[in-house]
Amino acid sequence: MKYVALLSGGKDSCFNLLHCQRNHHQLVAAATLSPRPGKDEIDSYMYQTIGQDAIAFVAQALDVSLYRRVIQGNPVEQTAEYGLKSAGGGGISGDETEDLHALLCNVLEHHPDIQAVSVGAILSNYQRVRVEHVCRRLSLTPLAYLWQRNQTSLLSEMISTGLNAILIKIAGAGLTTLDLARPLSSMRPKLVSLHQRFGTHPCGEGGEYETFTIDSPLFKSCIDIKVTEVVVVDQSDVAPVAYLRIKHALLAKKEATPVATLNIPVPPLLECPFETLRIHVHKSLYGAISDSASGINYLHPHVLPELGPSLRRIGPWIAVGNVRFPKSHPHPSSVGDEVAHCFGILQNLLVKNSPACSARLELLPTSATITLLLPDLDGPTFFSANTAYASFFGTSPPARACVGVGGVGVGLDCLAWVGEPNETLDNKMVRRMMKGETGTRKALHVQSLSYWAPANIGPYSQAISIPPYTFISGQIGLIPSSLTLPSPPVTPSAPSSSPSTTSSTLPLETALVLQHTARIIRAAPNSRLGDGSEGGFGRSDSSPESSMDDVSRDGIGEGGWIQLAMYYLVYVADVDHVRKNMELVDGLTPTLYAVLSSLPRGARVEKQVLVHSGRFVISDPESSSEEDGEEEEPAVDKSPEFVQGNVLHFYIVKVPHPRVFWSTLSRNKNKGDITVRRPEDPDAEIQVHYEISGFPPSSEACAVVFVRDS
Repeated sequence: MKYVALLSGGKDSCFNLLHCQRNHHQLVAAATLSPRPGKDEIDSYMYQTIGQDAIAFVAQALDVSLYRRVIQGNPVEQTAEYGLKSAGGGGISGDETEDLHALLCNVLEHHPDIQAVSVGAILSNYQRVRVEHVCRRLSLTPLAYLWQRNQTSLLSEMISTGLNAILIKIAGAGLTTLDLARPLSSMRPKLVSLHQRFGTHPCGEGGEYETFTIDSPLFKSCIDIKVTEVVVVDQSDVAPVAYLRIKHALLAKKEATPVATLNIPVPPLLECPFETLRIHVHKSLYGAISDSASGINYLHPHVLPELGPSLRRIGPWIAVGNVRFPKSHPHPSSVGDEVAHCFGILQNLLVKNSPACSARLELLPTSATITLLLPDLDGPTFFSANTAYASFFGTSPPARACVGVGGVGVGLDCLAWVGEPNETLDNKMVRRMMKGETGTRKALHVQSLSYWAPANIGPYSQAISIPPYTFISGQIGLIPSSLTLPSPPVTPSAPSSSPSTTSSTLPLETALVLQHTARIIRAAPNSRLGDGSEGGFGRSDSSPESSMDDVSRDGIGEGGWIQLAMYYLVYVADVDHVRKNMELVDGLTPTLYAVLSSLPRGARVEKQVLVHSGRFVISDPESSSEEDGEEEEPAVDKSPEFVQGNVLHFYIVKVPHPRVFWSTLSRNKNKGDITVRRPEDPDAEIQVHYEISGFPPSSEACAVVFVRDS
């Protein structure tokens, strides 16, 4: 794609250009936002403004046009998310983010063929979210190949590839004015040492320092800084603040670096534990006669009875299922119209069944997760459905799973948080027990191409956190840097009419699906994994040594506990190959496997999970005074337990309230079977198999139940 580079002059924005080059994108122009004349720096949450006095030299060194705009707005919206959550999701008037929108509109007027924007975000959700918001409104693709990278590794890569940047601002513990103008290559030992001693960010993501790039393999010329001035802002003995004013600089000739010789290191596609998982699935497939068996889809479409929507209110949650277009009405002319009609039904159900005090019209845009069922997921159907779907959401849409279920029409399931119910005796009793932490809704909505995990391919967020839960969207095995599915390995010896198991994409797709899920859990807003300075790549970005043990389910270490896992597959024969390897990663987790007609992009496997933080607060049952109520309740971290037991009431066919269901089970192992007799047919039996994950004595639990007629 042709792209414009957002330039600050710093190392990150310039190093990302090398990765854009490596991924075959074409640089067309550069753009930057500057403070008003006479100011070196402004209080911007979004832009690096130090070094703007020499930014034109960077564009000249790259041999591209530079488009500039003076920053006129202020950081009006300072939260982690940006823009309106309602349909359309416009920007915030007067915010400095809108200056970027105006700047890129100007660039597009001169270069209408530009399709993407390069941004050097590493850890800053604040910056990435705002750039992505602007790009979405302009139909541009953000390119953020440094996103979530381990900073120590990234710093070394910048130096080893020949990027030469100097420090032009210092504001972190351990740095002094003597460090100004020093190159990264000489500063690296000190920066790593400060990180180890004080927890500072090696790449300066905490604002410890800023840089200016004077040479890069992509530069046609290097920048020779002749005259500078040190400006001291704060003379603190611990963390002085000072910057370098570049007063005179020149472009100097350099020997051109052939593009073909550029050696830009990238993270491995799979972390070592997931590479091991890929090998396990491959060995499982290798034992089969051929992969052609996996090509048989045993689905038999059948007419479903029109049951109508189901609705359940449990505490602060509303669950709505089986929302479908009524068969008694004339059928819509397109899938998009059918999706829109189903959303109209869903929105009415949420409004009618929510508390009067809640913002009823905001329930759909701020819901937690939605499952979209489509008759097929071919390109035109998927596009039409996504277009209609997107018209109901703005910033930070719900998590989502989208699957093809054959010729049964469009369907919607939704889970929405509507607030705590009115005070009742039962609720008072619950509050005196252990219950999960609470918090506000936060989203992880990544729309950039990177090496981390796939950008969203529809109007959904990768994760929605409403403590103590995090809802992860369905993940398919896309390669993150290109958003393409893996190609089958070349196996010349295999007959073209009967592909060999060694040519199957299932092992790599499965490994990528599991890795994407793990990375999103680690990066989700509720993960509590420190400051994120180590990046979201697990150990693959910093250490070559790891094994399957490194991906075992340590809830606190991995950002939360998977309490429920759903695997969607297209081929029945794939189920066994996937299932027998999943406990290596998921551990003992309630799990469902569903074979459907199609998945997005033609994928073979999709995974969706529900995560619990494992953090609980415990109220003192003896405390009832107002003063006690104002005290902070103690918090504890727990790991889930898995149970099985016998149902005491043998005439129960429907799964009862989770809390009641829990109380009727005797704890033993994690999996079990129940035989339930039908009252209307005493000779017939239903075999019920269940798996339950919970945190006793809390009532918060997840269960899956399989029902089979004997």
